[in-house]
Amino acid sequence: MARGEFTTTVAYGIFRTPGPIVEWYPLLSGPCKIPRYSFVLWLAILGKLSTMDKPWLSHLGGVCVLCGREVETHEHLFFRCSYSRRCIHELKEAVRFTWPNRAWGEDITWASTRWKGRHIVQAAYRAL
Repeated sequence: MARGEFTTTVAYGIFRTPGPIVEWYPLLSGPCKIPRYSFVLWLAILGKLSTMDKPWLSHLGGVCVLCGREVETHEHLFFRCSYSRRCIHELKEAVRFTWPNRAWGEDITWASTRWKGRHIVQAAYRAL
C-alpha cells in the first residue's frame, strides 16, 4: 500500500474479526476445487446442512428420505443410513479408495491431516 492509499483490502483487514484457524481449511480450497462443492462441504463440516432435524423443516416429518427409517441428521445421513452406506461402499470399491468411516468429526480431522501437501495424490484426494 502506498502512503495514504485506501483499498478494500486495507478496510477488510481493519474490520474483520480474526477467527480461529481450522485444520480442515485445506479440504475446502485449492486449484481443483469446485466452489459449489466446497460450500456444501463447509456447511456439512459445520453441521449446517438442511437436514430434516432442523426446526424449520419439522413440518416435513423429519424422516430420512433415502431410507425412511430414522430422523435425518448429519450422523444418520453420512454414517447410519443404509442407502448412504451402500452408495459410499460402492463408490469406494469403484475407485479403490480407503476411508476409515468413523464419526463425522473424526473423519474430517483424519482427512485434513492426511491430505496435506501439494503432491498430486493429496490434491486428487482433496478434489473428491
